[in-house]
Amino acid sequence: MVTSRPLAAASRSAVLVAVVVGLAALRVPRPPTLCLLREATGIPCPMCGFTTAAVHLGHADLAGAAGASPLAVVVCAGFVLTPFIRRSRAATFWRELPNRWRQLLPVFAIVAILAFAEIWQLQRFGII
Repeated sequence: MVTSRPLAAASRSAVLVAVVVGLAALRVPRPPTLCLLREATGIPCPMCGFTTAAVHLGHADLAGAAGASPLAVVVCAGFVLTPFIRRSRAATFWRELPNRWRQLLPVFAIVAILAFAEIWQLQRFGII
């Protein structure tokens, strides 16, 4: 059975909304940090702030979520938009690229995104 893009996007959106609203509704005491790297070294990892961003998204506070972790907001948006992106012109262009480019571009993109996220977190915690 082939699912249509709107149905896939709607179901992904429903799952995402359920998760972030569920996180926002939780009223359990949290430790000072959930990040093992930050707990051990005091230096935040690129994914620090994902839980906080999800809670902000659950409260419909996009600015607060982006302030906690812009990477989390982009990941959530990408999760919902994937069914649309897979059938877009960009995906067609991607499939037509030489194999070597399709291997290298994701590596460079991931490294650049994680570097940006790490710099963001270091600035957010006042380390730089």
